[in-house]
Amino acid sequence: MRYFLPDPSDLRWLVRSLDLQSFSAAARELDVAVSVVTRGVSRLEAGYGVTLLRRSTHGLSATPEGAELAQEARVLLAQLEDISAALSGQRNRVAGALRLASSQEICEQLVLPHLVQLRARHPALRIELVAEDRVADLVTDGIDVALRTTVGSSESVVARELGSFERRLYASPAYVRQHGEPGTPHELSQHQVVTHTAQGPTVTWTFRQAGKPLDVMVRSQLAANTSALVHHALLAGAGIGMLSRPLAAADVAAGRLVEVLAPFASRAKHTMYAVSLPSRRNAARVRAVIDFLQEAAREQWGLAPATSAPAAPRLR
Repeated sequence: MRYFLPDPSDLRWLVRSLDLQSFSAAARELDVAVSVVTRGVSRLEAGYGVTLLRRSTHGLSATPEGAELAQEARVLLAQLEDISAALSGQRNRVAGALRLASSQEICEQLVLPHLVQLRARHPALRIELVAEDRVADLVTDGIDVALRTTVGSSESVVARELGSFERRLYASPAYVRQHGEPGTPHELSQHQVVTHTAQGPTVTWTFRQAGKPLDVMVRSQLAANTSALVHHALLAGAGIGMLSRPLAAADVAAGRLVEVLAPFASRAKHTMYAVSLPSRRNAARVRAVIDFLQEAAREQWGLAPATSAPAAPRLR
């Protein structure tokens, strides 16, 4: 039986065409003719005897076979790149492309303002940001490093704690002037509340009163499907909502937001992690980016120091 052995370049054309949803965009990025990309994908389809991509007016999408091949190709291409670096004596050189995933809010408020510093430190490094509120799949989405506030027990990943933070309630000064400020958590029922759609129409917020936890159920009048939209809604005076303190800090300092019900804050700690695959943890660019993120979390994001060792054990 003859096995088809694909050309790594063809696999790269496939992966980037899917990432960018366009043959022409992949060709521009990789500085080749569009025909080179399309012929490479056609060779893969002919070699495997299956259709890998669907072409439509909306762009490219993967068939089930194409998605499976792209997932395996991402891992293989990363391994080939690491082998090349090791054999050329540049194993510790920080260079090449790195895909960094986070929510849109974290990306805009925390990551982007400091990318110039990272690029200055490692000019041969190319960062590709993937900003979505959904939790990115490291393998399927080809992610090298992801910022998360939870780590699933079913995953096999390496997670480093960047630090801890609190979530608090905020509103705009304009909202407070017009509607007043609740004196106790129970008075939230008399106010406009903004929440994330993932939480549903009613949300239970935890406070602390007289040293004891206090749970209060609130019903939102406005919900949004990203944390960034919730943040913008609060700035626009739409109501009272929950934000992570590091994400609200700049607006509080500038007077665009004020904290609400501060004496009743639960002070519960949440942890932010930098997550990578075990197979990628020793790549120089992955180590460099995670080290930089930990430094930024401590010095610029205002996260409390991590409690664990720098490199956490693999989580399953």
